[in-house]
Amino acid sequence: MKKRIAILCKYNSDGASSRYRSYNYEKYFNSYNIDVTYFPLLIDNYINSLYKKNSFKIFVYQFTGVVRRIFQLIFHMHKFDFLIIEKELIPNCPYFLEKLLLFRKNFSLDFDDYTGTDYKTNPLKRVFLKNKIDNLAKTAKFVTVGNNWYFTEIKSKNLVYLPTVIDLDKYISIKKHKNDHVITLVWIGSPTTVKYLDNLKPVLQKLAQRREFKLKIIGGKLDLPGIEIKEVAWNAESEIKEILTGDIGLMPLNDTLWEKGKCGFKLIQYMACGLPVVASPAPANAEIIEINKTGYIASDASQWEYYLDKLMTEHELRSDFGYRGRERVEKLYSYQFWGEKFAELVYKNC
Repeated sequence: MKKRIAILCKYNSDGASSRYRSYNYEKYFNSYNIDVTYFPLLIDNYINSLYKKNSFKIFVYQFTGVVRRIFQLIFHMHKFDFLIIEKELIPNCPYFLEKLLLFRKNFSLDFDDYTGTDYKTNPLKRVFLKNKIDNLAKTAKFVTVGNNWYFTEIKSKNLVYLPTVIDLDKYISIKKHKNDHVITLVWIGSPTTVKYLDNLKPVLQKLAQRREFKLKIIGGKLDLPGIEIKEVAWNAESEIKEILTGDIGLMPLNDTLWEKGKCGFKLIQYMACGLPVVASPAPANAEIIEINKTGYIASDASQWEYYLDKLMTEHELRSDFGYRGRERVEKLYSYQFWGEKFAELVYKNC
């Protein structure tokens, strides 16, 4: 029997989280006789306005998005057998209102970023929203989460592990590591996340005093005197090719509640391309990386310096880590592995 589901995602396909955790599963839903319709909260040029920090446009997109979503919930959602909600219906909306909008509706939640962070750290929001995510999770059929840290954070028994993954059919080429004199470190992200590279400025400047290397930044801009930097705009068609020009993948993060909810997707992209990786000790990073096999977890500046220096000077180690990283992605972090599993889970709960 054909099922109809609505995915209430946060962004249209321009937004990475919605693209990888919602839109890219459509063919797997179709294979399970599920028709899917997407209802993004934030559409048009919201992402560009966010990157450009255009406060007025951001407000307009958010306001119209909320109005549109309420209208859709009232007049259209009754046509569907099941709803998949990316994170929450409406940011900063109290639980009792979302409960009212979801009355008699079967739904699940999906998290690859922890939107509950602000609700627990902001003094004003904590009064009204502290338990919102927990309450939503308890009333959902299930909650898919991008790393296992959520099992200790969200107070619900309905959690299901679902990492953010890649399509192996698009990651065909694998880096062939050579004994190059000049190594290229690579980072991929956005203008809003390039700030994490600030953590590595002293490390990279210190390394530059004894090693010759380049830093490639995909999707952001950084001022770093003394380092040769190549900045390229992110593009869906070229991102894999750009990653393959690197030798070592970087994923520095801050140590806050927000970062604990991240899913380490950069690492999966690097490893799928055959790159060794070095990352901060966020929960997802620690799950993805096999230490001394696919890369390293660096807890402080001295470890970052040591591990990067080691990988820069040992091309056979880079090759070995890259090969094992690719194997790990093939086994655990691809749509080929998770696509049907997720579609089956949704079908059973429709």
